[in-house]
Amino acid sequence: MENQAATSELEPYADDLYQAVMRAIPHWITTQVSEIASMSIDETSQEFRSALAGVAEQTHHLVSQDLFSLLVTDVDAQQSNPLHVLRASTSYATQLLQTFGVAPARRDEYEVRAMPNDVFSIGPLTWRDLGEEVHEAGISWGAWKAATILTRRRADGSIPS
Repeated sequence: MENQAATSELEPYADDLYQAVMRAIPHWITTQVSEIASMSIDETSQEFRSALAGVAEQTHHLVSQDLFSLLVTDVDAQQSNPLHVLRASTSYATQLLQTFGVAPARRDEYEVRAMPNDVFSIGPLTWRDLGEEVHEAGISWGAWKAATILTRRRADGSIPS
């Protein structure tokens, strides 16, 4: 893991989320892409499996960097959230599916707005899409972030105690 030594810079809830996501990424992206591909092509071919392994590694690396960068940023300065990072991490998988001729997914209005470049509907809609451990860590992180922001606003007088 590229940022393992630096995770000590993360708050405990952010670190829990980071670790849970990093453990989930390889299985999540491999499963998602395999299921999508199976509707159009032979996803069990050696060529596809080999390319998919590369995609899983690239996605893991991308999420590691981008998620760490977000989570190490002070909560008041964060311009996006971890689900946005995960939704934006699908470019390698999208390229793979396009290369193998897989047809784009039919997407609802929310998916098109939330993930305009994710034409195969790979990205997660919720924490639970990456598994129960990520769901729990994501909910805990969100609650911690909200509590941190509320505590700061009360302390600086911008909201009443």
